[in-house]
Amino acid sequence: MPDRETRKTQITAKRQEQILKAAVEIFTHKGFAAATIPEIARLAGVAAGTIYIYFPSKRELFLSVIKNTIINPSLLNLLTNMNGADVNITFRQVMQNRLDLLDNETMLRIPSLMGEIMRDPELKTLWRDKFILPMMSQMESVYRKTNAPEKAESMEPAIAVRAIAGMIIGFLMLRIMEGETSPLNKLPRNRIAAELANFIIHGLANENKK
Repeated sequence: MPDRETRKTQITAKRQEQILKAAVEIFTHKGFAAATIPEIARLAGVAAGTIYIYFPSKRELFLSVIKNTIINPSLLNLLTNMNGADVNITFRQVMQNRLDLLDNETMLRIPSLMGEIMRDPELKTLWRDKFILPMMSQMESVYRKTNAPEKAESMEPAIAVRAIAGMIIGFLMLRIMEGETSPLNKLPRNRIAAELANFIIHGLANENKK
């Protein structure tokens, strides 16, 4: 039988999951401005005050929905263990992880949710300061410690990680928009991941550089 602390942790995780799942539904169907904490609480089966225990504001809850969809524990583990890792293996693992996001039903709603961020100046600032900038900083640190191809070593990390992130985000968004018509449906994901990783590595190596 789990001890008291373990049970408390499990209850907390379950409640947060309930709240985030309900928030996805409400935010997607009503938009950020029209959504309310009480209706999210009703759908989640918790008291409105309970939501504020885990999320200080509606904006924090909204950003957590997106963050928890895009940045999952498996990706964080990959980034943590990238220091000094073989770049070929690392990029394949990262690309496979990102492609697996397509199995997450919430991911299909990310484009509309991101539109909410762009329409709300305060949300946009919070998203930048609490997610984008810290994430880019972490990726830059990892990139500096990764065994990159020799010709890529002189590439400015700030440029490299944003080029990689931009390509991955764009690729996933295009794949979502294509839906069932995408030719990628005919290819196994491990092959897509390997070819994208190869494309990134050779792009970073910049074969035309003299």
